[in-house]
Formats: sequence, structure tokens, C-alpha cells
Amino acid sequence: MEQLSNKIRRLRFENGEMTQKALAEQVGISRQTMNAIENCRHAPTVSVAIRIADVFQVSVDDLFDLEYEGKPAPPEKAVRATVDQLPTPTRAPLEIKNRPAPTEKQIDREITLADLRNLI
Repeated sequence: MEQLSNKIRRLRFENGEMTQKALAEQVGISRQTMNAIENCRHAPTVSVAIRIADVFQVSVDDLFDLEYEGKPAPPEKAVRATVDQLPTPTRAPLEIKNRPAPTEKQIDREITLADLRNLI
């Protein structure tokens, strides 16, 4: 079973004994929701987690911990590549009839997304 824990309470007190209400107002959620997140009764959405981390100027990874069956979840592999390192696309995109011709910027973006999918 997964268990999400966090360091919100500690960070609130390290930052001038900030109240749950004050933090909730900065994040844009109710105090009750902030209380449920802080006490691990509710998992925040990604956007809320990012906004909480931004208030304390820490990363989401530093703020939240995910444990699975008593063990920390394995870290995900980070994939970093420049556009020049990406392989050229090997399959042609699907043709959609009655579609307006894409702009050059859209074509470049589609190729980049396809290349990233192949990299992953």
C-alpha cells in the first residue's frame, strides 16, 4: 500500500509559525483541505503540490515522500537530451483529411514530441 507523507507542518513552523489558513490562502485552497493534506488524509493534485512547494521554495520531492510497502518508491530516471541528440523519426505521422496545413513552428514541435516519445 502506498503512503504519501509530507514536511508541511515542519516547514510552516520554520517559516515564522505560518498557520494552515495563511498557507491555504497563498496556495488557493481551503484551510480544511490544507489540514487534510498536511495530516496525510488527502493527496494533493500536482498543481497544488507545486504551489505548496513554491511557497516554501523547496522542490516537490523535498516536500513529499512516497512509501510503498514500507520502502521508499524507487526514484524515476531523469531523461535529459538536447534536440540534436534526439533520433530522427522513423514512422510517418498519420494523415488527417480536411486538416489545415500546419505552420512551420507546429511541424517542428510535432517532430520534437515524436522524438521525445521515441526516446522514452
